[in-house]
Formats: sequence, C-alpha cells, structure tokens
Amino acid sequence: MKSENILEQIDAAFAVWCAAGVDATELARMASIAIERKIDVMSVAPDDVAVVWPWIENKKIKIFPRFYVNKSDVETVSGVSRDINLAFKNGADGAMVFLSQNQLDFFVSQIYLIRDDLFFNKSFFVGLDISEIGPFDWKNVFSALAKVRADGLVLSLTNDTGDKSDFVGRLYAALDAWSDTNMSLYFVLGAKCVRIEQAMRLVQSMRPELVDKTKFFVTV
Repeated sequence: MKSENILEQIDAAFAVWCAAGVDATELARMASIAIERKIDVMSVAPDDVAVVWPWIENKKIKIFPRFYVNKSDVETVSGVSRDINLAFKNGADGAMVFLSQNQLDFFVSQIYLIRDDLFFNKSFFVGLDISEIGPFDWKNVFSALAKVRADGLVLSLTNDTGDKSDFVGRLYAALDAWSDTNMSLYFVLGAKCVRIEQAMRLVQSMRPELVDKTKFFVTV
C-alpha cells in the first residue's frame, strides 16, 4: 500500500515524517497535508525547522527535529545539546534523540543534569530501534528514561526481516514492562500497514491508557 493512502485506510493517530534533504517545496507540501488532515506533529531534519515553522505557525502543529547520537563521549553529547538548543531557537517544540541501546546509559548520565534547562517547556523523546532490545532489557531502558524524565519513547524498526524481527514479541515485552503512564509512545515503522496495525492492536489490548498518546510517523 502506498504511504499516501495509509491515512485513509487505517484509523490511527498519525504524524508526518519529513525526510532529510527534501527541498522547500516538498516541505511545504507536507506541511499543507498536516494542516489539511489536522495532524498535530511533524518530524523534520534540524536544518528544516526554520523552513517549516513559518508555514505552521499558529496551526497547533508541533515540530520535532531528529538528532542522532553516534558516539558515547562527552563531545558528541555536547554537540547534540547545542544543536537541540539552536533548533528550539528556530521554533522547534521538542526534540527526538535517536541512539542505540548500548549508548543510552551514557547519554542519560550526561544529559539528565541539564535536562530541565535544555528542555524547558519543550518535549524530549528518546528514540530506540526495537530490534536491538531484548525482553529482559526493558527494565533498564525504562529506568534510564525515568531518570532523564523523557516525555516519550520513539520505537523504530530499522531493518524489518519479517518473522525473524519478532516485532510483535518485542513490542509485547516493551508494553508489559511499561511503567510510566505519563510518557507518550511513538512509532517509526514506515509505510507498513501490517506493522502499524500490529502495534495498534497491542497498545489497545495491553495499554489502553496509551492509545491517546500513541502516534505513527509516516512519510506522506
């Protein structure tokens, strides 16, 4: 199914994912779709925050730029923090920081002391690849998210290998270990209706209190 049709075919809370490197015309098109369909969250590359913001100002649409932590060192975390601060000055409403599970503890140890200053009145989401996380790892993951007071968790499935990915089993383990009712749950699953429907059904059955806080990012 084409990604443009997903919004019509599945009854869910969708958010717009704007790929990095697209031009201003394409960003304007995506912003128009968000406005038309009353979608309230857009994720963009950091450099695109200043481009998108004028089009959606006063439209009750939040801009969440994406940042990636590639190394577990102080310099990398400091650089990401500076980039996040700049994005906020350009109009971002929050930030999504993607990193690997084995980088999570170090990142949290560096960021939690400045969390309130950096994210004052802004939303902070941590992004993880669900395929990296085993069923017994979630306790540590949620402990780290609680320490840094994350507003939400973003789960991606970077490399979907079908049944070998055990997406349903991994998400079941995550929801079973979920302990913070204040956090939101976002997904980056691409244009895969089966995965989106699987995630929706699990959330509805296991954590109905999360339904209104769950979103699926789709490129439109």
